Amino acid sequence: MNPSLALLASIVLVLALLRVRMQLGLAVFCGSIALSLLVLTPIETPRLMLSALTSVQTLRLLAIIVCALSLSRLMELKGMLVRLANALETIGPRLAIHVAPVAIGLMPLPGGALVSATAVKDLVRRLRLSAEEATFINFWYRHICEFATPVYPGVIMAGVFLSVPLSFILLHLAPVWLLMVAFGTLVSIRILRKAPPPASGNSMGGSIPQEIVQSSWPVLLVVALVIIGLDAALAFLVTLLALSVAQRVSRDDVADSLRSGFDPRILFLLYAVMLYKTVVEASGAAQALFNDMQTIGMPPVVILTALPLLIGFSSGLSSAMVGISIPLLLPFLTAEHSVDGLSFLLAYGAGGMGYLLSPLHLCLVLSAEYFKARLSSVYRYLLPPALAVLLTLFFMYVLLS
Repeated sequence: MNPSLALLASIVLVLALLRVRMQLGLAVFCGSIALSLLVLTPIETPRLMLSALTSVQTLRLLAIIVCALSLSRLMELKGMLVRLANALETIGPRLAIHVAPVAIGLMPLPGGALVSATAVKDLVRRLRLSAEEATFINFWYRHICEFATPVYPGVIMAGVFLSVPLSFILLHLAPVWLLMVAFGTLVSIRILRKAPPPASGNSMGGSIPQEIVQSSWPVLLVVALVIIGLDAALAFLVTLLALSVAQRVSRDDVADSLRSGFDPRILFLLYAVMLYKTVVEASGAAQALFNDMQTIGMPPVVILTALPLLIGFSSGLSSAMVGISIPLLLPFLTAEHSVDGLSFLLAYGAGGMGYLLSPLHLCLVLSAEYFKARLSSVYRYLLPPALAVLLTLFFMYVLLS
């Protein structure tokens, strides 16, 4: 079967299975197997399944998520999340539930959405948000910084591929995060209209900054360790051990936190996502999709939008979107040995909205699992601002180019 059609068919299959309420990990796994069988020989499927399971990237990701979930549960058991929510609520719960994900999003932590979800969990309860509303706010605001800071892999890779300084990349991506703030705020304002008024007389011992630090130091320690160059897996492990010692946790608490960390549904979901990524790379579906677009004579503006959008949506990874689509789009992004900023803005912005909407995006699915939200219902909140950003960028290109 044509790899382009097979890729699109596998995406439709995943979405259809989610529509009939199949468990997310199983739906992605079925999409992976379908894509492999449609494009590759049957003998390749077991090999790719084993390769995805034993790859260093998969094992590292599993280690990070296990430690992150265990850390989150241990903080909850020791009452740190309630204290953090009390402290954040003093600056206003409506503001705090947006600020916390943005602040944690300043660093590219794998599984970072779990960290921010941990920080706002009790605020979600106090504001009486549904699981889907909490997932949207945590996920959307967690990723605004991905287009605004020079530490994310996608931004760095784009600068390398285009041979331009990171300042050029960040300057031309500014409209993306500004639009995300604007359209995301419109949605969150509607969500928070029904929230109860802030509680008054919320007393705490010590100053507010001190209370925030004391109740969130594990999160701050993870971020600090990553900043100084420690691998994220080790950063989470060191922090988990430090918290266990500092809080003198019991064996029962350790066992409880590890049970949360080794949640079989989340572990299988991670494997399914990595398997899909492996199959997409092995099948050459992305290259085939680009070739087919050129063959049928698509206008450059459509290719600049559709190719990164589809690659981002089918991979759920910013690094995959940039690593695959930017090299393919170089003829459309450069002119007379310089990079066209408007074309780059459209391509990267479209790809960004693609992987933010992807059911394979780990931060999205992990946030949904953490808050126990139905992913199909989360899209009610996620689709409008994402499509608004995409359409605004598209018409900016049409009007200004």
